[in-house]
This record gives sequence, structure tokens and C-alpha cells, in this order.
Amino acid sequence: ANSELDDLVIARGDGTPTYNFCVVVDDWDMRITHVIRGDDHVNNTPRQINIFRALGIEPPRYAHVPTVLGEDGAKLSKRHGAVSVMDYEAAGYLPDAMANFLARIGWAHGDDEIFTRAQLVEWFDLPGISPAPSRFNAGKLNWVNQEHMKRMSDADLGQHLVPFLKRAGLDPAGGPDAGAVAALLRDRADTLVAMADAAWYFYATPTVPAEKVAEQVTTANRGALIALHAEFGAIDWTRDALTTA
Repeated sequence: ANSELDDLVIARGDGTPTYNFCVVVDDWDMRITHVIRGDDHVNNTPRQINIFRALGIEPPRYAHVPTVLGEDGAKLSKRHGAVSVMDYEAAGYLPDAMANFLARIGWAHGDDEIFTRAQLVEWFDLPGISPAPSRFNAGKLNWVNQEHMKRMSDADLGQHLVPFLKRAGLDPAGGPDAGAVAALLRDRADTLVAMADAAWYFYATPTVPAEKVAEQVTTANRGALIALHAEFGAIDWTRDALTTA
């Protein structure tokens, strides 16, 4: 009832309309049938429904999803790391994993944790939305991302890895097939950035500080190191390590 609401303003003194009137006209113009939005809009909904009815228009159906909180329980904000989706791409998260993770915040399909975008489209329904606020959990995002990497073919994962190898200053053509490397590392890395970091030894000649190697030189293994240097004389760190030891 209007008697339970304040006398809201729908136009400013200069004639420009305010939000609640604009959104009603916009939804009517675009023939919106369902509005699904955050629960911070709950107080706007009765106002908008009454404006629809005042204009003789059937209102859309409204649903409100719970607020997403940071790991500390406060409303999610930039200080929690809520950044552009492009920042998550640069950090090595797969698009499908990101969609999976975001959909799973505040919504569920039984006990299914990992799903494709096609499954999300098929399964999504309003009764699956939780009434309680959900928390953005970075650890859970990493787990979801790794699970998606595990489910990809070696070739597909290798294609996703190649740009990250290049960003790390590595030449994918200067080592083994990226798909084979991805297959070896998928159980150890939870992002493509971490996988590229772990793949460094496949594409670059390692440089080991001589003093670190010298710490491991003993009477028992000195002969083996001398033989190694004799066979691979280009590896200077064996010679330097033996000299230092």
C-alpha cells in the first residue's frame, strides 16, 4: 500500500527523472518479464511495482539474491580483492572456472560443485538460490579453477598455457609441447600463472648458484660431478661448484 511508503520523488526540479521511475520505463520498454538482482534492492521493489501499476502495466516478476560478503564477513568491496574480470584472467583463471565459481556463490544444484556453462544454463532455477549471504572465498576459487584444468584435454589446457608461458618470458617453441607440460603440472598448479612458473625448467636453462651446489659436494659425489662436467662442459656451474667446494 502507498500508505506504507514514503512519497517518493520521480522527477527532479529540472524535469530529469529519478532512478525508480527510469528503471520502470526502461523495463517496460525492453519488455522485461523477470528481474533478478541483489537484495540491496528489496526496498526499491514495492515502489517500482506501484509505479508499474499506476501506469497500467503488469510488473515483472522479482527475485532477490543474497549479498556476497568478503572472507571477513563484511560486504564485498575492492579492499577484498574484488577486481575486474580481466584481472582474474591475467591471474590465470579459466573463463569456465570463473563462471562456475561465481554461479555457485549463493546458488546450488544439489551437491554439484563443478559444472560447465551449458550445465549452468540447464540447471539454474530460483529455488536453488540460498536466502543467506555467501562469502567470496579465494581458496575455493583456486580449487574450482584447478578442477576445471584437470578436466580439460592436454591439448586444450596447453593452448591456454601458451600465452602465460610467453608472459613469463619463455618461448613455448623452445621446449616440449605445452600440452605435455600442462599434463605433468595440472595436479600441482591451481592457476595458469602458477603452471607457467612451474614450467620454467622445461623452456630455460637453469642457472644454479655455485655456492649452493658446492654445499652439496661431498667426497662421495665429487667424482660424479667431475664426470658430469667433463661430459657437459658447457654447464659452467658444475665447474664453479667444484672450484668453490
